[in-house]
Parts: sequence; structure tokens; C-alpha cells
Amino acid sequence: MYKYTLLIAMILLISSCKSNQQITTKSDQKISCPIDGTCSFEVLKNKELLILEDEFKNTYHELKPADGKVVLKYEYKRNTNPEISDDNYSEIVFIEIDENITDLDLTDQFLGNAKVSYNRLCFCRGATGIYKVKKGHLKISKDDKKYELALDFMVEEVPQVVTSIKESFEL
Repeated sequence: MYKYTLLIAMILLISSCKSNQQITTKSDQKISCPIDGTCSFEVLKNKELLILEDEFKNTYHELKPADGKVVLKYEYKRNTNPEISDDNYSEIVFIEIDENITDLDLTDQFLGNAKVSYNRLCFCRGATGIYKVKKGHLKISKDDKKYELALDFMVEEVPQVVTSIKESFEL
């Protein structure tokens, strides 16, 4: 009986010990980037975003020099499988702001004031191209020299992977 009591006491003692495992969390991790790809964010100073149309009614972006304007470019590229041809997939979001902006808060149809656009690039018949974002919420705020950008959006014309962008940047 003594052996069983000692055995149970040892099991309880061993199982109740807490390990000294430390968990570190990376605070600057981009929560807006899907885990199956990579994301990049660029601040293009003195640029203006033009959304143009060719003779076949296909839209395309063009960046043009413009003092006092800034274009923000967020790009998501899905990891590719080299064994599958035409497996490339990416999404690009463009936003144009004034260089001297301090705060911006736009919703839905007013997103056009910042030329918020979404570009889906893939081998997806009938579901690729450039679309003006008409549903969502864009907030940009400035604290000292640092800007905080938050964009939650939805494009109705095509499926999308990225629906939320949160970035910090400086001009």
C-alpha cells in the first residue's frame, strides 16, 4: 500500500511541475498579410495615380510625377508551386493621398477621393483586373512623424484574399 501511495504522490508531483518555457511575440508582425504569401508596402512620394482605360475597355494603372502627392502601394504575392504552370497570384492595393495630410477618414463611395483601387493578377479567366474600391473604410492618422493606415474593404466584382491592411509609414 505504501508503494502505491508513494507512486501516486510522485506522479502528481511530476505532473504538477511547470516548465519555464518562454513565448516571445513579435510586436511588429503585419497582421494584414495572409500566411500563404509575402506582402510589401511602398510609399511613392511625388507620384500621382492614374487609372486609365485602353481601347478594349481594360483598365490599367500609371504613376505620373506630381508634387505634393503620395501613392501608397500594398502588394500581396501568394507563394507559388513550381510544379504548377501559371500558378502566380497577387493582389495590389493603391491609395493616393496629399503629402501634407494629417488625418483622413473615408467610407464607401468617398474612397474614390483617395483613388483606392484593387488589382487582382492571376490566371483566372474573367476574374482579373483593376477595380475601384467602393465598399470599405480607410483611416489614416498622423502622430508626430509617423502615419498609421487602416483599410478594411471589399470588392464585389471578384474574389479577394486581402480584405484588411494595417501599416505604419513615414513621409
